[in-house]
Amino acid sequence: MGKVIAVSNQKGGVAKTTTSINLGVALARNGKRVLLVDADPQGHLSTGLGISKTTKVTLKTMMEYVIMEMEYDPYEAVIKNDEGVDIIPSNKLLSGTDISLITVEERESILKKYLDTLKTEYDFVVIDCMPSLGMLTVNAMAAADSVLIPIEPEYYALDGMVELLKVIRNTKKRYNPQIEIEGILFTKDPYWYKSSKEYKNAVQEAYGKHIKIFEQSIPRSNPIAKCPKDGVSIFAYDKNNPEAMSYDWLAKEVIKNGKE
Repeated sequence: MGKVIAVSNQKGGVAKTTTSINLGVALARNGKRVLLVDADPQGHLSTGLGISKTTKVTLKTMMEYVIMEMEYDPYEAVIKNDEGVDIIPSNKLLSGTDISLITVEERESILKKYLDTLKTEYDFVVIDCMPSLGMLTVNAMAAADSVLIPIEPEYYALDGMVELLKVIRNTKKRYNPQIEIEGILFTKDPYWYKSSKEYKNAVQEAYGKHIKIFEQSIPRSNPIAKCPKDGVSIFAYDKNNPEAMSYDWLAKEVIKNGKE
């Protein structure tokens, strides 16, 4: 059965979607069957892999099938990508689902019920969460085996961490006793600056005793910023780029974590 990883941070601009895309493709390049789930109404994971914003069958469609207890084909929304990953896309219409879930019975488990119908076909399911702690994020965590937290090593790095960890603890207590933290990943790292090391040390001091912090960070570089425009991962753009090699390292760490 596939391991479900939610990539989450309520602070925007931390390369959450970039990490979801490139971790997913890196896992696929390491021989794993991967499903990427776009659970963010911005739909950046979808467009970042070349899927149109006007795609009609999306995550919203599938969650509505579950809510209405309809019979459905769980693979109806799955789109195959040339880089070896499958994708369940989203667009701005998903924001309505985030609001409507408030009135739904067992609202925290709608996404889990859907993913349980297809995750046996994959080694890894990676969920790109929205940058907030709304019902869609709670659904992602209720469905997940672990949470990967990308943060940027800068002054506001710890912003939102307390609330995010509170949501994870609450999810573990109320909905999903098995959920764990996959680790904290430093992204967009200007490692050549002294301040970067200082901020990483601050995170290490605050959380390192209780949470895994990945030793390898994802460096800041220009090529990866160009990838969304072309609808490809960093591997398709330049597989020898330092960011590509860093995401390949991360994939190997995640695979190793799954075996421990």
